Amino acid sequence: MKDLEQMLDLLEQKKIYFLHYEKEMEALPLLAAEELEPCLQRGAKIIKKIEELDVRLTQLIQQSGPLVRSAVNHQCDRYQLNPELGKLYDASLSVKAVASRILQNDEMIRQRIALEREKALENIKEINSRPHAVAGKYHRSMQTGAASFFPENQGKEA
Repeated sequence: MKDLEQMLDLLEQKKIYFLHYEKEMEALPLLAAEELEPCLQRGAKIIKKIEELDVRLTQLIQQSGPLVRSAVNHQCDRYQLNPELGKLYDASLSVKAVASRILQNDEMIRQRIALEREKALENIKEINSRPHAVAGKYHRSMQTGAASFFPENQGKEA
């Protein structure tokens, strides 16, 4: 199989990027709020690299035929494959193992982001309920509402 080494290399690179992503995201629940966004941005860059590898890998798999596709997607019995396809099967399985662990951690990450969102909303509510904020809102409403009390003066200059 002519593209076997290239597919194995792409799968290995994909696994490495997933491992980097996993390591980056494992730290996220423990980070301070101001460090969350940079961490998520780093994660997004890693995902972009994985997607680029996926495009190349998918092209090679499609060119190689249905037997390769079934081996990479684990839609066949591993022990009925020849040694070359067995390597692809195993390499793909190791990538899926890392991806599975990432998905398990995903809920913890979502909870942390939701917690930070709630904290931010509470801070906004607190700021908006302070006396100077209420006075400022009243002052703005009086400025913008004055014209609506006298509709006959709208559009006329004094």
